[in-house]
Amino acid sequence: MAAAELEQVVGRYASVDVAGERARIYFEEAGSGPVLLCLHTAGADSRQYRYLLNDPEITRSWRVVAFDLPFHGRSQPLGTWWENPYRLQAAHYERIVLAVIEGLDLGRPVVMGCSMGGQIVLRLAAHHAGRLAGVIGIESAAFVTGRVNEYLENPGIDRCALAAGYTLGLCAPQSPE
Repeated sequence: MAAAELEQVVGRYASVDVAGERARIYFEEAGSGPVLLCLHTAGADSRQYRYLLNDPEITRSWRVVAFDLPFHGRSQPLGTWWENPYRLQAAHYERIVLAVIEGLDLGRPVVMGCSMGGQIVLRLAAHHAGRLAGVIGIESAAFVTGRVNEYLENPGIDRCALAAGYTLGLCAPQSPE
C-alpha cells in the first residue's frame, strides 16, 4: 500500500472582529511571499481555489490565502445571525474582507475575486486602495441588477431547488454567452 501524499495546504479557523461581532472564519493557505487573498463566488467556498493553493509555481512566489465567508463552507454565521435575515450587502462584505486582512495580519495583499468576489474587489480598490497591493477581478462587474429578488423571500419556495435551476440556466448550452 502506498503512503499518503500530503498536500502543502494548511486549513485553520480564526476568530475575527466584523463590525463588533466575532466571526469564526475558516481559511486555507499555502506558499510564501506576498499575499494573494482569494474571494470565492456566491454560494461557494474556498475549495474553489484548491488547485491554485496546490500549484507549486504559484506558491513558490505567493502566500495564497482563501477563506470561507460567514454562512459559507466551514465558516460560522456571525454571532447573532438568528436575529436578522441574512443579506450579504456589498459594504458588509467589504468589512468582512478587511477584518480578515487585519485579523490574519496579511499586510497589503493582492485580493482576487470571482463573480460576487470580483464585484467586491472593484469596491475594495475604489474605497480602500491604500490598504491593498492590487486587485484581480475575474468575471467582475461594477453593477449587476436582479441580485435581490423578493420572490426568494417566500417561505414556500425551496431556495436550494431554485438555485440549482438558476445554475443550470447559467451553464446550459442554450444560455447566452
